Amino acid sequence: MKLLQTGDKSQAICYDCKALVTTTYQRRDVPFSDGVGIAKDILAGVCDLCDRVVSTPAQSTPAIKASRDKAMVPVEAQLPAIYMDALDLACYRVDSSVSPDFRKRLLMYYVSKSSKSAAWSARLVAALKKKTEFEVLAEPARKRLSIKVTQAMADEIAALMKTTSLNKTDLMKSIVLQINEDIIKPKVPRYFEELQTLALVANC
Repeated sequence: MKLLQTGDKSQAICYDCKALVTTTYQRRDVPFSDGVGIAKDILAGVCDLCDRVVSTPAQSTPAIKASRDKAMVPVEAQLPAIYMDALDLACYRVDSSVSPDFRKRLLMYYVSKSSKSAAWSARLVAALKKKTEFEVLAEPARKRLSIKVTQAMADEIAALMKTTSLNKTDLMKSIVLQINEDIIKPKVPRYFEELQTLALVANC
């Protein structure tokens, strides 16, 4: 693997110029493709025609990953193991081929819906009051729920906590309890087509 330096030349496809172009490696601040965060001062291939960043060499990958990790906000909670089992079962019911990352997508689907709908947020509060089914059966074992979300999603979680007056652990519990009602219990899961589309995107 060749270690590149500022001023080195290469070639890459430039989507602005719609052509294979000559590039020059320069130090640039490069926004992430999803618009959340930026990798600062990394070596990148810049189109000689339009000055657009069109490529990043392998040596910039660790810096990009470090910047990405900083841009994400950790969300963690210690839950009775049965809650994590239920979450995994719900993911499996939606699509048996999804990766563990679909846990986050499913949880955030409920956060997003509930933060925008008073009816959805009320269901979460009601679900937590009916936790007997899980809490009585719950063995002492606990599992850690650990995901990373964008700042925008973290803000939605915080807003939902305020709306429902639930702390983070109880909010995650209430979401899983509602997931149990919507996805695990029914013969046909609620919102099935919408969730399958979400799973399909997650697998892309």
